Amino acid sequence: MRIGLLYPVRNPLDRRNWSGTPYGLYQGLVSHGVTVVPLAADIPKGAHEIVALLSRATGRRGAVADRMLVRQIARTRVLARRLDQALPLDAVVAMGTEMYALAAVIRTKVPCLSYDDGTLEQMWNHPDSDIRNGGFPPDHVRRWIRRQAVSSRASSLCCVSTHWAARSFAADYAIPQERIRVVGMGHRPRAAAPTNRDWSKPTYLFVGVDWQRKNGAHAMEAFSRVRKLVPEATFHVVGDHPAIDAPGVYGHGFLPMDDSAAQLSLDSLYAAATCFVLPSKFDPSPISYLEAASAGLPVIATPHGGAAELLGPGALTVDPADVGSIVQAMLHLADPVQARTMGAAAAAAAENSSWHNVAGRILDALSGLEQKTSLVPDDGARHAV
Repeated sequence: MRIGLLYPVRNPLDRRNWSGTPYGLYQGLVSHGVTVVPLAADIPKGAHEIVALLSRATGRRGAVADRMLVRQIARTRVLARRLDQALPLDAVVAMGTEMYALAAVIRTKVPCLSYDDGTLEQMWNHPDSDIRNGGFPPDHVRRWIRRQAVSSRASSLCCVSTHWAARSFAADYAIPQERIRVVGMGHRPRAAAPTNRDWSKPTYLFVGVDWQRKNGAHAMEAFSRVRKLVPEATFHVVGDHPAIDAPGVYGHGFLPMDDSAAQLSLDSLYAAATCFVLPSKFDPSPISYLEAASAGLPVIATPHGGAAELLGPGALTVDPADVGSIVQAMLHLADPVQARTMGAAAAAAAENSSWHNVAGRILDALSGLEQKTSLVPDDGARHAV
């Protein structure tokens, strides 16, 4: 089988994209014997100057919105050429469908499955999402949402990471339930949980690049209260955090995904911890929860987004705005028996969330699509984009 893996802006094999999600799915598909053709809608070098000139020449709606619109048109054309070069393909898996219209894919008559962790409607409606706080012009976001809705309706199937995302595709974008598949979120498993982990000493771990959205300040404040009650407790913080000078807290800075030495250091932090703390203000499908679970850690999670679905009994959800709620969860998991029990449940959940598992579910969905051609949108829907 030969499948095109499409991701906007950059090569899907660039591990910096979407927390490594496209690269992970690439590995998962390859593990099933699929030949994967990377497809990107990036603008070639040297074309950015032309885009800037065109943007300035269409200054009615503002420079930012115009620049985005022109780039989307350019990306769609680039994508059309790359698809022609990649054919023949058995299918295309499109990730991040909101960034471009799927017209280029649809005109090839190749089945197209989208893969997303939520709708832009969901993201825009939450005050702490990246899109809401990204400085995007509202009229551009509305066009962006409409484009994702139309593209999703034109896709052969919409694959999503959680039921939270599936509900929005059905309710907000009017996608029939039979054309939505919940396939989960994958992860890179961390080193196996050590048999000699010291559960008697609470060792909390926070891993989050976005300090604000991941709620780092509240996690720090909660730990300071816990430390007064459990003096031997420690807290290790990874990400773009501010300078740290607090009893029992150790800052490790940003540990890049493509830096093998940094990742070995992160593995050692997962192996030594007894609890993972990431009470994000909003998180659609945090891969870090699954990575922590794969190392045998219970997780203190957010209820905002699809995050709470990922680990079942292996996670405790808290109100991210209520420091007291985070404190209670941390104290609960300071108990060695509770932490060990929940950590085992989290590890069991993570075993079914490898990229091999996710890719297998997507391939099953594609196989079902081939057997039920009635699921493929008719020509009217395909030309709607």
